[in-house]
Amino acid sequence: MSGKQLNTTDRVLICGVDTDISDYDIKNELLKTYQGVKRVQRWYYKDETPKDLVQVNFTSPKHAEKFLEDGCFNINNLRCLLTPLEPTMRLKNTIESNNGSNGQSKILTEEQQVTDKILVHDVPTNITDDDLRQELSKVYRGIKHVKRWYFQDESQTPTERVQIDFVSPANTKNILENGFINVGQFSCPITSLKPSMRLRKKLESDNGSDGQSEILTEEQQVTDKILVHNVPTNIADDDLRKALSKAYRGIKHVKRWYYKDGSEAPMERVQIDFSSPENTKTILENGFIDIGQFCCSVTALKPSMRLHEKLESNSGSDYQSQALTEQDILHTFEEQKQ
Repeated sequence: MSGKQLNTTDRVLICGVDTDISDYDIKNELLKTYQGVKRVQRWYYKDETPKDLVQVNFTSPKHAEKFLEDGCFNINNLRCLLTPLEPTMRLKNTIESNNGSNGQSKILTEEQQVTDKILVHDVPTNITDDDLRQELSKVYRGIKHVKRWYFQDESQTPTERVQIDFVSPANTKNILENGFINVGQFSCPITSLKPSMRLRKKLESDNGSDGQSEILTEEQQVTDKILVHNVPTNIADDDLRKALSKAYRGIKHVKRWYYKDGSEAPMERVQIDFSSPENTKTILENGFIDIGQFCCSVTALKPSMRLHEKLESNSGSDYQSQALTEQDILHTFEEQKQ
């Protein structure tokens, strides 16, 4: 797989767009030059003030690729830079299918993402759980619980993340394929959460006892090291550590990865070592980490030797870590670039 294929997406973020320009005008301007524009959505701060960021969804990755190749978008004498966003779930599933069954792709298939729980991002904190439930129930079926997440510090301030539990995974399927959920005037990105214990047991029962289930148990993901993806390369390690330490506890080291091809160019991947696996547990369950305005996906790395030996001691000599080693990931990246 080439580097370009590695970044295949059908969603693009336009940066630096004047907040006086409406979504309607932006879409009309885009359609003059580009095909396949499906949706244009400005991003907002939690107080409903518009950001200078505008998300564009395309009907196909080839349309997004053409847009990204230009590198910028000109509107009202402004030259706005472009950055790729995570693809929609539908496209992720297509990529996985096209890659075959060689196990190299880390993008989960639809069956592997069967869940009855999702996490909604960028939900203004002034909206109560009850109001959210009433608003969402008008559009989405099978909502069981709506629960705002809070920072796990002394302040217990609300985050912009809301967990929604559904009656059945059938209720989450279309939402996950779309990659967003509508909350009033806001179009909020979503992440699949680990399914409820009831659903997990059903999936394990349906899959039999041959280990086919791709849903990892908490024990399989015990680690004190994670890899963060899509981190802008202009952010220094020290700045990252300071920003992350405000929200996440137990950070020991923050280290940017670099290409091993002689260029020593920085990657958009950053390794974070924590003092304890307790510090990584919630992050891995969520599947992302917040860095300023960016919501970056995470991967579990093989634990430190100290933790690895402790886990082996606790589990006996048959302990097999399901987390990836740095060499595993880098080897996969190098293969995909070829």
